[in-house]
Amino acid sequence: KNFVLNHQFARMSQAEMIKTLKVKTSALKRTHKEASMYEKERDREQAKVDKLKADNADAHDVKQAENVLNESAMMIPESKKRLEAVYNDLRSFVAENGKDIPEDSEDMAAAKEVLAAVEETFKA
Repeated sequence: KNFVLNHQFARMSQAEMIKTLKVKTSALKRTHKEASMYEKERDREQAKVDKLKADNADAHDVKQAENVLNESAMMIPESKKRLEAVYNDLRSFVAENGKDIPEDSEDMAAAKEVLAAVEETFKA
């Protein structure tokens, strides 16, 4: 039992850190892409609603398009919340373990690149 407890607190090897960095970087890339897709979908659906209204379409069609738009819009806050959580996770990991991973490695560069891209999204 003591071995298990001691093992939990043992430092990760560099290979384990790099693997963890890759996983966290991939998760952030995927979550960032997902959040962007929801926003694009909302914009696309808004354009459809606007076009239907401009064309004086049937009220039922407009209402249906507005329902789809609302469903798309409801996904955005949750996806942004997930994005923020995954971003903070990777940022913390890099801050805590960055000194143990070569600064010039492809994996560290990829992590910093995706962190910067997400930061730009947060500013927008």
